[in-house]
Amino acid sequence: MGRSFEEMPTMQNVVPGGRVTLSAPLGLTYDQVTFKLTNVTPAQMQNFKVITGSKAQWDLTSGERIADINTYYDRAEKAGYLTLWFYRPEMKTEEERALTSIGTTDIPSLTIQFDLHPDVTSPAIQAYAVRRKPEPMGLITKFREYPVTFATAGKQDIDNIPRGARIAAMHLFKSDVSKVEFEINNGTGSGKVVDWPKELLESVQEQYGRNPLTAKATHVDMNLLGKAMQFMPTQNLVDMRLKPTIDSAGGLTTLVEYIDGYNGI
Repeated sequence: MGRSFEEMPTMQNVVPGGRVTLSAPLGLTYDQVTFKLTNVTPAQMQNFKVITGSKAQWDLTSGERIADINTYYDRAEKAGYLTLWFYRPEMKTEEERALTSIGTTDIPSLTIQFDLHPDVTSPAIQAYAVRRKPEPMGLITKFREYPVTFATAGKQDIDNIPRGARIAAMHLFKSDVSKVEFEINNGTGSGKVVDWPKELLESVQEQYGRNPLTAKATHVDMNLLGKAMQFMPTQNLVDMRLKPTIDSAGGLTTLVEYIDGYNGI
């Protein structure tokens, strides 16, 4: 079958301060879910989760993070909408683009959930999906955020990002990261994967069609070639460290895009 373009069931509890829930029908495979937002911004969609069964596969501070990732990958979005991309249009072949679409034939449920900010007035949200033929879930993109606060400026060391799944990219949300080092298996022969200033990282990312969020984040993109084989494996790494140089003390959140199966990370 080709792809279908459908309106989703009515979302529950779309009220100020409410926990909004969308129970997605099972059977077909989801390429994307798009929300039409009325009197709601992505930033007001807080504690955003995509849940299969009882496991949160996307776990994000807000819908604004999703909008940021869409901007980075230059995924077009009309004002007043927010798209959850499971299909990855930046990949090179159709097989690779559809690799992470969410199949639902072998999962007990698919739920999208977030808390609506209490300050919204007269909110309304409609959900629409692009779906394709039935498939089991297989590999999907997972989002995880890891916040940390640094007491001083300068070069830092983040050594506790979980390993086990492949990584597509890491997005460091702090406005004044000036350089990033990324190191694996330090002392065992692998060494540095990245050792570049922010402006050079962004220059190369732009050459490959990315749209870096210069004012709010710095990106470590492991898959500029758009090939599934380029997703970075971490299962057998002894050590993995991000070493950002920051120009001021304060909080930094690393958003990791993992490529993983149902359980995993």
